[in-house]
Amino acid sequence: MRRIGSWMTLSLLALAPLGCGWQAPAATTSSTSTHGGLAVIDLDAVAKSVGRDSQMNQALKIRENALNQGLAKLQNSIREQIDQKKTEIGEEPTDEQRTELAKMQIELGNRLAATRRQAQAGLEQYRQQLVAQFRVEVRPVAQQIAQEKGLSVVIPRNEGLLLSVDPGCDITTEVAHAMQTAPKPAAKPVPTEPQPAAPKTAAKPMPEESATK
Repeated sequence: MRRIGSWMTLSLLALAPLGCGWQAPAATTSSTSTHGGLAVIDLDAVAKSVGRDSQMNQALKIRENALNQGLAKLQNSIREQIDQKKTEIGEEPTDEQRTELAKMQIELGNRLAATRRQAQAGLEQYRQQLVAQFRVEVRPVAQQIAQEKGLSVVIPRNEGLLLSVDPGCDITTEVAHAMQTAPKPAAKPVPTEPQPAAPKTAAKPMPEESATK
């Protein structure tokens, strides 16, 4: 699974100034003393410190397992329909029956493939929801600590974007500590994912294709 930090920084739409209150090498004033500077936070480190990375990974794994189970049931249902159809037409099918069987297999195969794509898209959407929820929890804490340092903008740390960061504007440790010591909110139930529905009598499978990811 991708690191949480990479998830967080995907929402960054525009390049921010490099560093927090970055200034030319000749400047002597500390960036933390300039109101309106940038605060930097490593969301990976914060998530790990408070145990949210493992919680999100576990929630995603539970959702993925449920989806795979649903896909396996759907694939078994498709195979049963194909076998039933083969039994009905017997060992010496007519050309018309062969065509009908082939069409059924294609339709059911397309149904399975579409359901798999839908399941993958749903899992990705769920991951994004978990990340967004974590960002919402971090935001007020990060804003408060940044304001205390005289900084007004908070951006996620991204090694591909930030060439240099003043240690005084990295608020990762402070945010992690504040979240560790804050009262824990009541755990929210993980929403269940609908199981893929078994196809009706006319649709088709991919007999040899694995139902798992």
